[in-house]
Amino acid sequence: MKPLKTFHSATRATLLIAALSLMGLFSYAQAQNASYPSQPIKIIVPFGPGGSADIMARNFGQYLEAKSKQSVVVENKPGANGILGTEYVKNAAADGYTLLLTTNTTVAANLSLYKKVSYDPIKDFKNIGSFGTSASVILVNKDLKIESLSDFVRFAKSNPGQVFFAYYNSASQVTAELFKLRTGAPLTGIPYKSISNAIQDFYGNQIQVIFMEYLPAMAQIQSGRVNALGVTDTTRYSAWPNVPTIAETYPGYELTFFLGLGAPAGISKEVNSYLENAMAEANKDPSFVSRLGQIGMAPSKVSSANYQNYLSDEIKGWAKIIQRAGIKPE
Repeated sequence: MKPLKTFHSATRATLLIAALSLMGLFSYAQAQNASYPSQPIKIIVPFGPGGSADIMARNFGQYLEAKSKQSVVVENKPGANGILGTEYVKNAAADGYTLLLTTNTTVAANLSLYKKVSYDPIKDFKNIGSFGTSASVILVNKDLKIESLSDFVRFAKSNPGQVFFAYYNSASQVTAELFKLRTGAPLTGIPYKSISNAIQDFYGNQIQVIFMEYLPAMAQIQSGRVNALGVTDTTRYSAWPNVPTIAETYPGYELTFFLGLGAPAGISKEVNSYLENAMAEANKDPSFVSRLGQIGMAPSKVSSANYQNYLSDEIKGWAKIIQRAGIKPE
């Protein structure tokens, strides 16, 4: 019987060591999560500098840096309509130190604009929350002497094949395509890798019109070199009360977009909770909300509990819009 007793003793010892080891690993993981963030955080913007996504990332980066006492670096990785930067974050470590500035383009529109996308916006990411929503405005060069939407439509119809619009993301593309569909204006789209390149050709008169998000449009309008003809939201933008909605001339027209924050799938609940709370606090902070208003963003009204359903609805909604606009997937 002694060997049996020795066996049980050895087994108990082995199990005890294993249990202590697991407890140690658990405690280590807890310590890691509790100390988050303990190193610099990187926010990847999958588009070039100067756009709404870039400015939003930098605004939130400043807020997160002040809250966490860790440096927050914003890195632009443009290409393939946001796919390259999004894929980069998908393949990053799921530790909360590489985050993604998400947009309607990367989360929703790309799924319908391309036959094959290298990521699943729901399965491959933890979508933490939404910062808010905004819209776009139609800009034409002042040299064209076009003062209204109806004037622009007449101009386009009288110059078929000679009126071009620039697009650099889904918002700038789909807004124009919907406008074509609703008005019958024969516009031709020209793709650009970044908004800065599009603006350069716009002022060089190679492009006649741009459907531009509020934020980058502000500088163009303030320059006095453009005429703003209409906004894509259902209500006028408070900063430009004299600019009508497109729906005032062409009822039923509407298109807005959103910006949010994501991380690689697999981040811990603790890290997700930290970032979720940081976003919620930011959207209640008067200074941060004021900066949102300055860039044409309305703070998000979508709760974290409903965010996944919101994204699913956006994916379906953009699919319908793109199909309705007659855009064929590449």
